[in-house]
Amino acid sequence: QPGPDEKKSELLPAGWEANKEVYTLRYKSTDDARELLLKGIMVEDSMILNVMDRSSQKVADVTLAVADYINSEHLDDFHKVYKNTEELRTRIASGIIAPLGAPAEKAKKEPEAEKRDPALPRDYDPLRVPPRQPAGTRAPS
Repeated sequence: QPGPDEKKSELLPAGWEANKEVYTLRYKSTDDARELLLKGIMVEDSMILNVMDRSSQKVADVTLAVADYINSEHLDDFHKVYKNTEELRTRIASGIIAPLGAPAEKAKKEPEAEKRDPALPRDYDPLRVPPRQPAGTRAPS
């Protein structure tokens, strides 16, 4: 739960690393429509990332071998500490982002694709009155 004097920030909160076995962070969308609770649990040489969408209660997780994605020789340099970033991004996208799905508000705002008969012309309008064809005449070809 947020503290009484907590401010929104992209910086890590003070004391976030106090417990070396479990790291807990909250992510909130800029429009406050979605809040995610992330727990990073260290198990030997791996980290289990467990994420819960607080509004839908959906949970997703992925287990990562830390040595596959963190360069321990460069822990003090953000630009060098990560490795295999594309693979890491793919694992997080497939293991966490995809299972949690789109935010509920976003899903409501997106209109469903219109279902239409493919045999009808693209500019077909059921409310438009067709041109009159007098009896005995044929349509132009």
